[in-house]
Amino acid sequence: MLKFTITDLLDSDSLQIIQNAFERFSGLRALVTDSSANSVTEGGDFSDFISKILVYNEDANEPILKKEILQLLRNGKTITVKNDIGSCDAASPLLLEGELIGLFICGPDVESGQKVSEAQISKGSKFLAALADALSQMSYSSFLSLNNSHAMEQSARQESAAVTETALKMKQAMQEWVEVMSEALESDDLELIKKQVNKILVTGTDIYTAVTDSVQNIQDKIASTHLVETEYSIHRLAPHYIEQAKKIMGEKSPEFSYKIDESIPLYLFGDNDRISQIIYLLFKSSARQLESGKAHLDITCKKSSYATMLILKFTDTCYGFNEDELEALQMFIETGDQSYLENTKVKGMGYRTLSRIVAQMFGQIYFEIISDTEMEFEIKIPQLEVEVEELGS
Repeated sequence: MLKFTITDLLDSDSLQIIQNAFERFSGLRALVTDSSANSVTEGGDFSDFISKILVYNEDANEPILKKEILQLLRNGKTITVKNDIGSCDAASPLLLEGELIGLFICGPDVESGQKVSEAQISKGSKFLAALADALSQMSYSSFLSLNNSHAMEQSARQESAAVTETALKMKQAMQEWVEVMSEALESDDLELIKKQVNKILVTGTDIYTAVTDSVQNIQDKIASTHLVETEYSIHRLAPHYIEQAKKIMGEKSPEFSYKIDESIPLYLFGDNDRISQIIYLLFKSSARQLESGKAHLDITCKKSSYATMLILKFTDTCYGFNEDELEALQMFIETGDQSYLENTKVKGMGYRTLSRIVAQMFGQIYFEIISDTEMEFEIKIPQLEVEVEELGS
């Protein structure tokens, strides 16, 4: 069901101007109504046409269009009905995505006994149909604009909420850091100082992640991101960022392992920064959800036409997520609909950023729940193989 009415989409003053122009050029009376045949422009009750196309509905407790009339109108047909002076009245539908949003009616002035030939009515109804079609196109353009406006408004509210949430996290973290550092500075106990610094490191990592996700999301919204491609070695890149994730998470990290297939070309051409982000996000998200367990990354490749498909298969124990959260994550990966992550622990784990990065690189991401304690991501990204002798040439 449409959420907009004809007057939401077309200004009533403009409709009145069009109606008046039609009356001057056709010599007929006219009226524009909404989908329930209630007038939205000014004009005399020039005939009983409207009453003839309505039937009283007891359930709705109001008159509605007859079913056969409504069906014809939805099919884009102009309908005609004989009036009391032996002539005809006509109505053309105003449609939006196949739904009736209004009627453009014309006919002779019954009150004055206006005599109109059948040819004049036929010509007027054709003109009416052309105008109705034009108005329908105008309605559709307005419909798209309104939908975009609503989407932008909703997006702005979401962004505002995300930025506010991040700001509050930062404020809270700063207060904790001040307290922790004050306690550490007042103590000569090296173990206590080490413990306090680790606390700052953990909260700092969480804040860094939140800020990074927010910045990435904003950049995506304003379309400021673009691929920066260069030659790189996955054999060197992957171990470095896995170790980085492990160092940042410290003692909280689960057992990290990886394997890079020897068949992968020594050098690939692509956006190595985004590849690095993917690897880092996979391990970081794993570490954030649990304090023990295992996370393993298999990196392989497969030739696909002129491209080399880089395949990252990440297996992760998932004691930190319950069944509902795993299903929410699966639905998000399959549909891209972020609403599945609302009110779940999954929301702040970086998977939205992961999904965006893969999409930016024209890749594919798959997710599977292997068992109650294991889940798997498979990410495929097209890259180009670089021959060693080409480097620097």
